[in-house]
Amino acid sequence: MVNVLIGFVLCLSVVFGVISAAAFTPAIGFAFIFILFAGVIGYFGYLQSSLLLILINSLAIIASPGIVNATLSSLILLAILYISAFSGVMTGVRKLQKHVQIRT
Repeated sequence: MVNVLIGFVLCLSVVFGVISAAAFTPAIGFAFIFILFAGVIGYFGYLQSSLLLILINSLAIIASPGIVNATLSSLILLAILYISAFSGVMTGVRKLQKHVQIRT
């Protein structure tokens, strides 16, 4: 069930990434939400899916024509989102490393 949900979010992320290149502003909002979701699934140990989700949404944000008019506050929000996403991924990595050390 979790894999189906992650696959669905990845597909939605690709769709919203294509739409965000056409200056559809709500698609960027969904990209921000999906970046946070990537941190959550990274925390639970789905690292490849999480990093792929971060990559797709990063490309969607970069390809958006609205990023040219970004203010300092929106860029700070973007930095906070990326810090939270990558901290979730790194916490997931540490949890998996501890789990592997216990098994060996």
